[in-house]
Amino acid sequence: MFIFKLVSLLRGYVIIRLKTNNCEKTLNLLRKNGIRMWDVEKRESDVKLKISYEDYEKYKHIIEKAKIETVSKKGLVFTLKKLKVRKGFAAGLFILLICLYVLSSLVWNVEVVGVNDITEKNVIKLLEQNNITTPISHSSIKPKKIETMLYNNFDEFKFVEVYVEGSNLIIFIREKKPEKAEIEGSEPSSIISDKNAIITKIIAKSGQPMVKEGDVVYEGQTLVMGMVKNKNSEEFMMVPSDGIIYGKIYHNFELKEEKSKNMETSTDNSKNVYYLQINDDSIKIIGDKKPFENYNYRESTIKIPIISDLFHITLKKCTYYEQVMKTVEIDENTANNKMKVNMYDDLLEVCGKDAKTLTSSLNFSEDDSFYYLRAQIEIVESIGEKVKLSSMPETVNDETEEERMED
Repeated sequence: MFIFKLVSLLRGYVIIRLKTNNCEKTLNLLRKNGIRMWDVEKRESDVKLKISYEDYEKYKHIIEKAKIETVSKKGLVFTLKKLKVRKGFAAGLFILLICLYVLSSLVWNVEVVGVNDITEKNVIKLLEQNNITTPISHSSIKPKKIETMLYNNFDEFKFVEVYVEGSNLIIFIREKKPEKAEIEGSEPSSIISDKNAIITKIIAKSGQPMVKEGDVVYEGQTLVMGMVKNKNSEEFMMVPSDGIIYGKIYHNFELKEEKSKNMETSTDNSKNVYYLQINDDSIKIIGDKKPFENYNYRESTIKIPIISDLFHITLKKCTYYEQVMKTVEIDENTANNKMKVNMYDDLLEVCGKDAKTLTSSLNFSEDDSFYYLRAQIEIVESIGEKVKLSSMPETVNDETEEERMED
């Protein structure tokens, strides 16, 4: 129906009025001659209806003979006829349309997303060096070529996506996370704890162990010192620490899940709203905007032949599906399983890859409104992390010299 009205508006139509005393006879006469009629509106004194401009011109003699009153003429064809007389205005309108088309086919702004100001300036500078400056036509922009160029010139870029949106050239960038500095095998280092734990096992291949099994250690505490006393002298020397330290860690969790939830469910009601899309601007032409209080939304684009290609004008159909709030009861098994899954997901985020579960204690309970899960998980995992030693502490040398003097 909408497409029919749009075509009628483009091709033109005429609104006519019939007198009630002979309307049935006149309507039969129009139908007999193949004249298509729509939007027939019967009132007390007359009947109004619409016919196409083609039928009006073809059967104009019949309409005049039947003394049918012409109320108004609508559509693009009549507008164009008026413009024939106003040649200056028509020429200006044509030039305006050409200018709008040219302007809409150019990119006027470059937007770099996901990086700091310094990197953004470097990206724009690289584009300028490769003759990519605004304004620039859409056809001159090759997104894949720009992406390859950025990858080749910036090693820290992990992901680059280039696309054109309206009059904007958008460059979305994600940078690589800085990698931890690797410690070479010959560099002096110590091993520290990266978690609070109880020591269960120590395998120290080199370096001086500073803790023993059963000790409670805290995050950042030294486990293996990369400094040992020389066997042939009283001096200390720095060495690369090597070993594995396992610790026992307790993780406590408290989760809850509602017994009933208000959830949105779809009904069978839906309504369509149509917009005229001109570049980035939308103009509503048919329907009520947001016809439901709660809704799901879906849109699709309808291209108008010739007009869409020349002037970037399209129709946008928006369908609104009504949603209503409904109370859903959650059974005990479903709630308990969900809380267990969430608990183990949280556990995986804080544990290392080599972690092993020793014991687990799960306690489920409930009240009038919620299900509860209180849990304690005991795991064992490697807790050692190497840190580089930069230089020998002066205090050790001083203390050694003082001991020699005393001796």
